[in-house]
Amino acid sequence: MKYISLLFISLFSLPSWAHVRWFVNSTQYTDVSLPVDALFYSILVAVLGFCLFAYVVTRQGLIGSVTSNPVMTDTFFFWRLLTVVMALFFILNVVLGEFIAPNLQLDTGREMIGVCLQVAVATVMVFSVTISGFMILLIAIASSILLPFSAVIDYLPELIGIGGALVLIGPYITPFDKKMFSYLAQQIGGREAAVILLRFMLGLQLLILGLHNKLMLPGLSLTFLEMYPYYNFFQLLGWEAFSHLHFVWFVGLSESLLGLMLMLGFANRLVMGLLATIFLITTYVAGPADVLGHLPIFAIAFILLCESVNKVPSAIAVKTIDLGDT
Repeated sequence: MKYISLLFISLFSLPSWAHVRWFVNSTQYTDVSLPVDALFYSILVAVLGFCLFAYVVTRQGLIGSVTSNPVMTDTFFFWRLLTVVMALFFILNVVLGEFIAPNLQLDTGREMIGVCLQVAVATVMVFSVTISGFMILLIAIASSILLPFSAVIDYLPELIGIGGALVLIGPYITPFDKKMFSYLAQQIGGREAAVILLRFMLGLQLLILGLHNKLMLPGLSLTFLEMYPYYNFFQLLGWEAFSHLHFVWFVGLSESLLGLMLMLGFANRLVMGLLATIFLITTYVAGPADVLGHLPIFAIAFILLCESVNKVPSAIAVKTIDLGDT
């Protein structure tokens, strides 16, 4: 029981160091391998067990009122919050001299491209969410051209997911977009398609972070844990045998499998409920240093927590609004 409790508690450190490249120079770390021992396999069984449990509970409708019923679908509060968050995110990036993330630096001659693109998103958001969404997609394209793909890949799914979702949701919340882009939103799938896109891309981002920053390069995360050892809750609570490399394996596997579950649409509400709780708690624990980079994730998490459910035959359908004439 002690080990099960420790396993659950340590889940709450996942998002705080998802982007270890914010803190660790990706060219300066020790090349190591994950330990393949009894504890390695125990972690594998425990994480797979949680995923299977969440899937069965959702699939069988054992708590259908929790896993199947969307909430707040008659309002666009969290969608509006996402637009505000994205505008604030890009403005603060410009103020801090950053482009998308702390570890992404444009060449001196190209810095103004990043500044202009980010300012454009925040400015245009005032009257057109859809056009801002297109601008974010443009940022995703520009970043993949101007920066090393090995660095940008950690952020592309999030940018594409948010940009595409804002393109689709714009006609629901701004008069200009309703007039100009209603037909486009209806043809692609509107609000429901926006939710699916966010879910899939958030899952893909978690999968990439788990593989790219942990499982494929455990030395990178090991360096981070040597800098911030308190993130390994197992050792903090007295389990000395749970090494930092075991913790890298645990977090990388958890991120990858939770991301895969989101991509496949398995146990959406339970997975997002866990992630939303983790985001809140780790923000409190880690302090304000990581808040800016995770602002978009916070808004996405609450949208998905409310609207991304696994329907059973009796589930309530997601409500949408008429995109016809005003």
